[in-house]
Amino acid sequence: MKTITPITLLFVSLVVILPSSQTLASETLAAHEHGSAHLDIAIDNNVIAFRFESPAVNIVGFEYHPNDEEEKTLISEAKNKLSNFETSFEFQGEPNCTVVRSSADWVSEHSAHDETASEALEAEHAEFVVEFELQCEQISNLTAINVPLLALFPAIDEIDAQVIYIGGQIKQELTSDNTLINLIK
Repeated sequence: MKTITPITLLFVSLVVILPSSQTLASETLAAHEHGSAHLDIAIDNNVIAFRFESPAVNIVGFEYHPNDEEEKTLISEAKNKLSNFETSFEFQGEPNCTVVRSSADWVSEHSAHDETASEALEAEHAEFVVEFELQCEQISNLTAINVPLLALFPAIDEIDAQVIYIGGQIKQELTSDNTLINLIK
């Protein structure tokens, strides 16, 4: 029988506790900071889970319901970029990982139900929520994670990153001058 390690329990708890994209829309969209984004990474055994959240204005320049084909195209192109793991994250140390699950979603909500339609659209908030799950053959080789998202989307000033892994927990603010999360202490 396989022993459950504390990091496995923590990883499972993190995955279970993290809300789905739909739940996230109703709970947190009203309170976000433009220019700022969040990144959570959990590493356990041979699995790495990523969750990236950013106000839509950081990614496409607006966060209201798209008004025309051009805005719909911007959202679609952003989702394509964000769902490509290789352009969003870079590993150092060759852990030999394969993406087994990925998603990039535009999540929005309308304000109070009693507003007129135009008031609701102006008050709307939207975010991109991106998730990846990777299976790795040589996880012990992973020494650092570079996050080029700041270069891909220059309206992101900072990413508040949190990593939970066998070596502990890391909280780090990533900026265009500091995009590397070092996993070696």
